[in-house]
Amino acid sequence: MAVSDWDKAVADAKKILGNSAKIPTARLQAADKKTEDALKSWQKFQATREILKKQLLEMQDEFSKVKNALVQAEDEIDDEDFGLDEKKPDDKKKIDQALAIFKKYFAGTEKTMDDNNKKLDGLDKHLVNLAKYKSSS
Repeated sequence: MAVSDWDKAVADAKKILGNSAKIPTARLQAADKKTEDALKSWQKFQATREILKKQLLEMQDEFSKVKNALVQAEDEIDDEDFGLDEKKPDDKKKIDQALAIFKKYFAGTEKTMDDNNKKLDGLDKHLVNLAKYKSSS
């Protein structure tokens, strides 16, 4: 409630009722206090939303760091012979099987990091839109 809106309503009513009309204001004062409380609550909500946006970005950065570290670890594993002799057919088969297991692990874990960041992107969009939210009614 804007004070100027109330003042205008009183002035308009007094034009009809006369300047000596008594307009009760006790409950309006209580409503004004509730309005102040609501504004403070909204400001806290907005501050919390900003904190959440910052936290989401930090989480995305950390998931990206995990993925980058996994890519480096995968590069290291790709060059491994695990102490076996690649020239021996049986050893070569074992190396290839082990590399396939690791490749599957890295691909799955890297995909999880990408999926996490994609979810956080969506959540961030919702947080941004909360400030713009308008009821459909």
